[in-house]
Amino acid sequence: MRYIDFHTHIFPDKVAKNAMEALSAESGHYRPCTDGTLRGLLESMKTADISASVVANIATKPSQMQPILDFCIQIKSEAIHPLISFHPSNDTEEVEDMFGQAHRAGIRGVKLHPMYQKFFIDDKYMYGFYELMASFGFYIMFHSGYDMAFPGNTQADVERVKKIADWFKDLTIVCTHVGGWKQWDRISCLSDCENVYTETSMTLSEVSDDQFIKLISHFSEDRLLFGTDSPWTDQKEMLERTLRLKISDLMKEKMLYQNAVKLLGLK
Repeated sequence: MRYIDFHTHIFPDKVAKNAMEALSAESGHYRPCTDGTLRGLLESMKTADISASVVANIATKPSQMQPILDFCIQIKSEAIHPLISFHPSNDTEEVEDMFGQAHRAGIRGVKLHPMYQKFFIDDKYMYGFYELMASFGFYIMFHSGYDMAFPGNTQADVERVKKIADWFKDLTIVCTHVGGWKQWDRISCLSDCENVYTETSMTLSEVSDDQFIKLISHFSEDRLLFGTDSPWTDQKEMLERTLRLKISDLMKEKMLYQNAVKLLGLK
């Protein structure tokens, strides 16, 4: 079986050290397992026998939108599938132009993080951006649920994801952390949303195998994606633990590879 990690992070070499130090100060008991560079991720993937990773980028200010696109184009390969980002304060026409550049470069996904970008998932002013993403055929990966760096913050609540999923049926949404991090008692609201996928990162590191199996049961096996949030968990460890789960081989194959292949448009 081949494996795809649908949630990782890296930074350009010149800023990786400072970025990792800043993020590590807010990561609680999670310690980075790579140095946050492309080379570090590729080495981790080789050790774990992971064939491809989706790299999520976040524009924390409007001026980062174009540099993130440039970085995505630079690192894109058969093994690395980067996600573009924009800031909610970016001009709509600028975002549309950037989307066009990304689409022509073969990039098909967008990452947004409500806390770091200071918006609520269901803010009305975001609706135009969601329509634009759907028109380009992009999927969107939301950080969903709580975030340890923003205690008690509700900007990415699973109910807000549900609202957008119901309103924008043509928009494919990927929730992080099995529906929403530490909002697992509320993720059943997403069960019937056929346009919502979820990836599994930072969940097996928080719950038992049996609890994890109960959580993923809220989603169709065709909408599950394996993720690690590397460098914040170890890819090899998370893959091995996933392979040991007492679920069917078919579900494992879908979660670890097949569903990602379809969503990424790979052969």
